[in-house]
Formats: sequence, C-alpha cells, structure tokens
Amino acid sequence: MELMRVTDGIWGYHSSGGWFLPAKPVSFSVSEGEIVMLAGDNGSGKTTILRGILGLTDKFSGEVQWDVSREKVGYVPQESAVDGSVPATALDVVRTGEPLDWGGSEERANRALAQVGMEEMRRSLYGSLSGGQRQRVLVARALIGSPSLLVLDEPTVNVDAETAAQIGLLLEELRQEGLGMVITSHVKDWLQTTRVVTVLPDRKAATHV
Repeated sequence: MELMRVTDGIWGYHSSGGWFLPAKPVSFSVSEGEIVMLAGDNGSGKTTILRGILGLTDKFSGEVQWDVSREKVGYVPQESAVDGSVPATALDVVRTGEPLDWGGSEERANRALAQVGMEEMRRSLYGSLSGGQRQRVLVARALIGSPSLLVLDEPTVNVDAETAAQIGLLLEELRQEGLGMVITSHVKDWLQTTRVVTVLPDRKAATHV
C-alpha cells in the first residue's frame, strides 16, 4: 500500500523579498515496508524538504498526496533538536509523543522503548544517554502513536559508524514490521534502502520573487 507521494515538490522560505528555495524539485513515493532516503550534501536542502512534507515549511510548488492519515505519521527530529539539559527521563521524552494523553501514555511509552531496545533505561535522564541511545528514544517517541510512516531527519548525525550501523539495524527491523520510512542523510552506506532520492541544491536560482 502506498502511504505518500511527492510530485515535483519545492519548499522554501517566503518573505516580503521573495522566496529562498534551497533545493531543486523532488519526486518520490513511499509504501508500507519501504525505506526511502533523501540523500545529499550538508546544506543541499534535505531538511527543508522533510519539514515541507510535514507542513512545517512553505510550499512553493508541487503536490503531496497522503494515503494515510496524518495521525499515523511519526516524526523523528535530529537528536540536537531536543534540549538535553532538561531533567527529563527517557520515559518522559517518549511520553511527549502523546501530550494530550499524558496520564494514559506510560504503558504505551514503555512498549515503544522496548521496541527500540531501551526499556531498561527508561528511568535514565535523557541528557545522560549517548547519542545513539538518545536517537533510539526519539524513535520510540515517534512510535508511541503506532504510526504507519516514520519521517526521520538525519538519524545518524553526530554518532560514530558503529552506532550508525546499530540504528540502521533497528530501522530495518521496523521496516520488516511493515513501517514505511522517509529518511534524510548525507551518508548512504549505513542503511539498506529501498530507494535513494538525490537532493540537489538550487544554487543557480536560490531566490524567486
């Protein structure tokens, strides 16, 4: 089953002076049990595209067709997007994935942590965890709502090659369970993907009025 399709999508930042569009148009689809990687150099516009798909960045042109409800889409931001100085446990961070059901979310959060191999560290402070462990917690946070599609922004940023490979194995296990995934990365060989979509920077036409 196809979950989402992007056709000639262009996203960027709109101001009174016009548009800043960091990447050239992209087209791709993702279905159940597929991993699609948006690959490109740092600064090529991958994160802008990812945020645009989720409606967090302005769309300049193109179409996004959803065949799954938005409630079934889990978002995993870059690990650095979460403030590690806040005295929250791994369990607390995962429970923020269901902020409107805090009282009833603990059991589901524990299941999600077990799914990513972090159940035994649920009471550990998030800030005390390694980069790879924090990334697993963020994946668990996205899994708490039982999504059909995961959207992950640079899940291996700031981790070593061994940790990246471990994260890759985790995502492969989730794929085998039927999850579809869209992932941004500037490194291609840490994960076996269904399809790689190369994101090209639009340096010659960055500003559109």
